[in-house]
Amino acid sequence: MLKTFTADLLQVNIYENRSEMGKAAAADISDAIKRVLAEKEVCNMIFAAAPSQNEVLASIVADNSIDFTRINAFHMDEYIGLPGDATQAFGNFLRRALFDHAPWRSVNYINGNAADIEAECARYTALLTEYPTDI
Repeated sequence: MLKTFTADLLQVNIYENRSEMGKAAAADISDAIKRVLAEKEVCNMIFAAAPSQNEVLASIVADNSIDFTRINAFHMDEYIGLPGDATQAFGNFLRRALFDHAPWRSVNYINGNAADIEAECARYTALLTEYPTDI
């Protein structure tokens, strides 16, 4: 870490590069996962899909101390109407960057190609209600 300071109530950490920042963020996430799993059998997590997350996601899947078999994974949002194999689709991004690289308890996707988008939103809402987000 190059520099750390506090602005109002926010702690700011400045790193030499994105790789170091991603490793630090992943370490914080790993610690949070372990805290949840110390209290519960399963951790429910929602992941954002964006290139800004690449280093964080790579560091998470490289962390052998995380018990992925106890994590239900969800993705945050999705485009409507993209082809199922579109590289821009958030679910596809997370599959390539994260979900294909660890033995998750479950991986839950939003179907942006559902025939009834409102029903798909209701289905995903029901999943998030059944598995309240821990992280």
